[in-house]
Amino acid sequence: MSPLSVGGMTRGARLVVRERPDAALSALVEALRAERFDVGDDRVSRTLSARGSEWIAQDLFIGAPAPTWSSGIVDAALQHTPLAFVPGLRRRATPTVVVASARAHDDGAELVVFSHPTLVGWAISNDAAPLLAAALDRVEAQYAPAGRLVAREALWGIPNDGAPTSQAFVRDELGWR
Repeated sequence: MSPLSVGGMTRGARLVVRERPDAALSALVEALRAERFDVGDDRVSRTLSARGSEWIAQDLFIGAPAPTWSSGIVDAALQHTPLAFVPGLRRRATPTVVVASARAHDDGAELVVFSHPTLVGWAISNDAAPLLAAALDRVEAQYAPAGRLVAREALWGIPNDGAPTSQAFVRDELGWR
């Protein structure tokens, strides 16, 4: 991560678009991939299918999945020095899982995306926030000009109601802490 990047507060968002849920989810996943998120496996979709859920979803990741103790020490030591400007010595992004989900809505599709930074290790910042915001701006730019964006709202939390973006789902189904 660039030493001048600042995390942020954005954790997620809800968008309503005039589109089929599967197409809207694909657009959101592609926007996240453009911001350097890596697509996860099919565990989320298999779990939702087995539950008969109204949601479809995809998990994405950024950051080293399991930072070592030594890499955490090095990142912490270099982070506030001029060496942090050397690309090869820049700190790694805080490991974060982002779940992008969609379901049918009266106006088309409801998209909900939420980020879950790890609570383990040395990393404590929300590096995914500006990247997530940029991805959401891409999706908005895709739908707004044609009048297909109905709503966009920031989310600071998700209730643990079985939605694939909730902390309970991410913890229980993906083993993410």
